[in-house]
Amino acid sequence: MFEEHIYPRLVASFDGMSPDPGRNPDATLKDLQLLLDQPVHAVLAYRRHGKHVWHCSVRAAPGDRILSDKEWADIARRVVAATGIDPGEGASGCRWAAVRHADDHIHLIATTVKEDGGRPDDNRSAKRAHAECRLLQKELGLPLVNAGGGTAAQQPTSAEKHKAKRKNRRAPHGEELRERVRRAVAGAADQEEFFDRLAASGLIIRRRTAPSGDLLGYTVVLPGDSNKTGKSVSYSGAKLTPDLSLHRIRERCTINHHAKAVVEGRPAGPPRVSRAAAARRKATQAAWSAVLVIDQGDDGMVAAQIAAGGEVLDALAKTSAAQTRGELREAAWAFERASRSHIRAVHGHDRALRQAAHDLIHSGPALGLGEDGATTAMVIDMLFFLVTDAANWHGKHHHA
Repeated sequence: MFEEHIYPRLVASFDGMSPDPGRNPDATLKDLQLLLDQPVHAVLAYRRHGKHVWHCSVRAAPGDRILSDKEWADIARRVVAATGIDPGEGASGCRWAAVRHADDHIHLIATTVKEDGGRPDDNRSAKRAHAECRLLQKELGLPLVNAGGGTAAQQPTSAEKHKAKRKNRRAPHGEELRERVRRAVAGAADQEEFFDRLAASGLIIRRRTAPSGDLLGYTVVLPGDSNKTGKSVSYSGAKLTPDLSLHRIRERCTINHHAKAVVEGRPAGPPRVSRAAAARRKATQAAWSAVLVIDQGDDGMVAAQIAAGGEVLDALAKTSAAQTRGELREAAWAFERASRSHIRAVHGHDRALRQAAHDLIHSGPALGLGEDGATTAMVIDMLFFLVTDAANWHGKHHHA
């Protein structure tokens, strides 16, 4: 199991007296399921929707006091009302139950067919639940958690986590795809270089085109990843994260082809300095310039610099020596969430950092000793300043 489940019991339900298999030995999960599904079965079969189960987890923040069952019951009622699942005040609602099996969270489960046979108004239910939870934090005297910016990547489902564990994979397939796609875009001069890198990484790419032949988007598939029916599981760039949509990638590709030709056409730096070392020196200078922008620039410019800083970390991890590659990959993965925010990046000002990422990729792998090792340490030192400033900027804007 991914979390500890102890003493599961109902703390609230739509009628306040639903069967509780956790406390009543004569009640079963089947009894509870049949009760919740009665409105579904009352609807004619041809009018039923294929998916009629709504699920929501509500979790206390680490360090919060332990809430009582009564407090969790009140929280459950407030959340189902706010999300439109059971609005109350005489309005027709759905049947639901709240299960608690740990100190710090509850699970809400509901059938999305109302007592009158209609569908609930649960549009944007996640945002409505978040807003209600912030009100509850104030009322219960709990520390306020920063509001999300709507830019987080889609989290893997329990099924995807179990699948990854069953197949002994490092991460669920969606997260692995996101990491590979993010590396492919690091310093890419244009969308064709981006797609070339995706193909080189071993992913299956499907391009979506308009009747005119214009490229509208793309999806990627991890070879061997299929669902229970044997169909390949594909992810669009936007589904992986908003900043990996084709439109956003085109915005970021600000490296001109002349600069690309210069890098690839002749050795960089003095004759005795390797291309990898020269690229790392250039990345150090670009990172220092970015730090100054983060300290003094406007928010759109800063957001672009932070996103490009993530590309430099990705490129550095990909090209560093074996003994440091693993830790740099972890650092790049940890910084990935900080590389985007709801503040729209103004690209163009990040050209130096993106060019540095491009040069790192095209300079090839670095050795762990000598000039390569020294310049790797130098750029890592500078990236510490960039990461620290990025954290301060996010903190100033109260970003999660």
